[in-house]
Amino acid sequence: MPDLDGRATCERIRALPGGRDAPIQLEVAPLASELPLVVADRTRLCQTLMNFGSNAIKYGKASGRATFEATRHAEHVRFSVVDDGIGIPADQHDKLFEPFQRAGQETGPIEGTGIGLAISKRLAGLMQGRIGFASEVGRGSQVWVEIPIYRAAATRQAAPARAISQTSPLATMTSRHKIVYVEDNPSNIAFMRELVNDLAGVELLTAPTAEISLPLIRAHQPAVVIMDINLPGMSGLEATQQLQAWPETRHIPIVGLSAAALIKDTARAKDAGFYRYLTKPVQVAELSATLEELLVDKPR
Repeated sequence: MPDLDGRATCERIRALPGGRDAPIQLEVAPLASELPLVVADRTRLCQTLMNFGSNAIKYGKASGRATFEATRHAEHVRFSVVDDGIGIPADQHDKLFEPFQRAGQETGPIEGTGIGLAISKRLAGLMQGRIGFASEVGRGSQVWVEIPIYRAAATRQAAPARAISQTSPLATMTSRHKIVYVEDNPSNIAFMRELVNDLAGVELLTAPTAEISLPLIRAHQPAVVIMDINLPGMSGLEATQQLQAWPETRHIPIVGLSAAALIKDTARAKDAGFYRYLTKPVQVAELSATLEELLVDKPR
């Protein structure tokens, strides 16, 4: 597909923590030259494939491989990752795309929260696509997302935002602000970096756990903290309550991020001390508006 570089996506996955030392080989199958254009948000499509690839790394067998493929299926293009890993038990198939389900690996040695595929399903829906898989225990899995083919006769629409707009007040800020992003999923971190990458007035610092974030926040005194709620170890709720308890950090606004099932109402988020909470997958316009409220014309 002209607008998706599968090899570049592989390199982004290899660059994730653990990717270079992954026990499997990441490959890109030859792409058909006549593969049609699709109507998609390139960043969200790449994030979906990165989630697929990250799972292939986690659950791959030693000396195995995962292959990125793109093929036409009727009025869609199917982007898939095929691996020869441990496979998914049949009794877990119906739960695979539900939040916090890890295909029977909840108590195993492999770390993870089980929301990557649930978020990928929502990302696919935002692109009018669909997601699916096929798997056999001991033989591997194929996880795929299908995106509608672009039709020239259709009305052209503005391309979906894949970064915060350069016309946003955030892009013209004269002061510089630090943002601490607390997130354990490397693909989500990569996505956030891409969103703010071109904002000269923003420096993004990241922490993979709440425990690591607390001294980082105390030391750097950021203008904003973006806190994932479902973290390994101390939760984002607990970390926020701790930051609210310390005099030197209680003034820092905290934006919570959650899968829909984590925080059931705004009142609970407010009680925990969040300035606001946003639902994953992050909507660029919503995040941009929140950061504008907190950063624009605010000296540091």
